[in-house]
Amino acid sequence: MFYLKSPFFHCPLVELQLSKRNFDLTWLCMAPSITTYRVNLLQTSTECYKEYVKNLLKGLLCIGSVPTPETLKPSVREQREIIVDGCCGAAVLRGAHIYAVGVLAMESGTKLHDIVNVYADLTGKCKKGTNVRFDSDRKVYLGQGRVLMQRYQLFGASGAKTGIAVEMLNTVSGVPSIGDLSSAKALLQNLPSIVCVRVLNPQKNEIILDMCAAPGNKTTHIAELMQDKGLILALDKTVNRIALIEEKIKKYKFNSINVYAYDATKSFDGKLNSETANDIKPPFKAETFDRILLDAPCSGLGNRPILVVKTTAKMLDSYPRIQRKLINNAVALLKPGGCLVYSTCSITTSENEEIVAWALAQHSDLELEEAVPIMGSRALPCQGLTERQRGMLQRFSPDAKKFDTVGFFIAKFVKKPI
Repeated sequence: MFYLKSPFFHCPLVELQLSKRNFDLTWLCMAPSITTYRVNLLQTSTECYKEYVKNLLKGLLCIGSVPTPETLKPSVREQREIIVDGCCGAAVLRGAHIYAVGVLAMESGTKLHDIVNVYADLTGKCKKGTNVRFDSDRKVYLGQGRVLMQRYQLFGASGAKTGIAVEMLNTVSGVPSIGDLSSAKALLQNLPSIVCVRVLNPQKNEIILDMCAAPGNKTTHIAELMQDKGLILALDKTVNRIALIEEKIKKYKFNSINVYAYDATKSFDGKLNSETANDIKPPFKAETFDRILLDAPCSGLGNRPILVVKTTAKMLDSYPRIQRKLINNAVALLKPGGCLVYSTCSITTSENEEIVAWALAQHSDLELEEAVPIMGSRALPCQGLTERQRGMLQRFSPDAKKFDTVGFFIAKFVKKPI
């Protein structure tokens, strides 16, 4: 695991439609200052992959991809504009290139290999295929790129659905525009997600459940740490997302992972016992698993940078209900002495600290264990949690001094032995 440092990005035009809640908008709309790759130690070493990236960045330096004060400002008169949607814009600020599906507008007369100014539309009003300059005070400058697809390729009757449309040369976030270097040797993955699986600490020959596994990044990390020896059951209720996990399993050639399209809130069946449940497949009988990872469905209010969010207070209130159902199932399925790791990519206390306090009050057979390795900050104050318990949890948020990453939360429970 290694990271590339870069300057902060600040965008004041963040729309958070979340009534009666306080969020650090400045931090949320800044791109994290580090980019992490999880190196597959079954395929290579960290140092070997680090040298590969270093050599690649040297090549990019030769063609002027490092931002300078001059390139951080749009050249309005000399260069044409490309408009992308908010989701694409956030990815660009994390170092991605622009894929065809993300392009909303390209001015007429834009030629192949032209250098263009790239903006994100925060209003959602830019129509797909617009051929004139999009006039709005709610568009945010992202950086400069080189055109690799022309208008007819993007917006024609048989327009391209895949492929890179604009190669980013620099961004105002300062994150290196190297795209995704993921391969069988390393995977682009946020630091807290890597830490999350290290906290789970899977061991060879164990039976492990990944309750909400798609897209499979944490699942494959578990398999790697187990040296592909043992059994991992990966669940996700959406068939299309299951395909993402299966694709990664095939890519990394893992044999220890079984994937099922199944709703994890229904994964426990109290009627099953050793006589009626011969195969380990959902639904499961009680006390089946040595370790369980519950990377729960959440509001995602930690996925920085956030350019536009349309989440309502009602939607936000719905997540804790699902999270509590999942924890109830996880506790039932966990063996005595087993480990349960709960995580979210949200920064709200209602989805994090309050869920932990509820779980401890609801399940007397659960106790907290320190979520090591600790690379974030201590949990926020919450009724039902002692100061000692707050220190056993970790969250990645504005006060995390060591690493500036996406927002994230990790808790580690242990089920008391009988």
